[in-house]
Amino acid sequence: QGACGSCWAFSAVGNIESQWARAGHGLVSLSEQQLVSCDDKDNGCNGGLMLQAFEWLLRHMYGIVFTEKSYPYTSGNGDVAECLNSSKLVPGAQIDGYVMIPSNETVMAAWLAENGPIAIAVDASSFMSYQSGVLLVGYNKTGGVPYWVIKNSWGEDWGEKGYVRVAMGLNACLLSEYPVSAHVPQSLTPGSTASGNSCEACWTVMLHRILSVPKPNGWLLG
Repeated sequence: QGACGSCWAFSAVGNIESQWARAGHGLVSLSEQQLVSCDDKDNGCNGGLMLQAFEWLLRHMYGIVFTEKSYPYTSGNGDVAECLNSSKLVPGAQIDGYVMIPSNETVMAAWLAENGPIAIAVDASSFMSYQSGVLLVGYNKTGGVPYWVIKNSWGEDWGEKGYVRVAMGLNACLLSEYPVSAHVPQSLTPGSTASGNSCEACWTVMLHRILSVPKPNGWLLG
């Protein structure tokens, strides 16, 4: 993410990538820059929320996320480029809702084991100095101290090649306060509605499923 406070976008996009792959569509590299530059519910390089990113995609993009190749990341220097509006942008994945996961580490572990990585917020002042959106990708209960495996967006030079281990069961870094995941349809290709018509052709707002009501918590993640 460079000098840009865009970890919220990396967390949201990483979650969508994993959910898209688990739904059987294959692994696609998606665009964080689309959210940083275009999502007006959030604040670009000055922070944002993963849930709000999902809501913006659903309300303004029919849930579509463009590919990283067609909309590459350019905000590593801290500057936010103007939102692109180009026919060359390629849909890479599509969400149809999001899930607010209960703030309970036992439930989170079961959900992760069944459904894959979760976008979470952490108050990581002990190792990052600010509130951050990261991706919860796994856990290990076989050793002496059970721990979560968390992926950050600072690259492989940080932590354990971009990952960090955090103790389970203690709500360490407040990691259980804000677990959320996008929901991905299994039958749609990106850019299509349930009827099979392209969004560009019919401009029909896609029915999306909000599986629980979010509770605002005032966090702004960078």
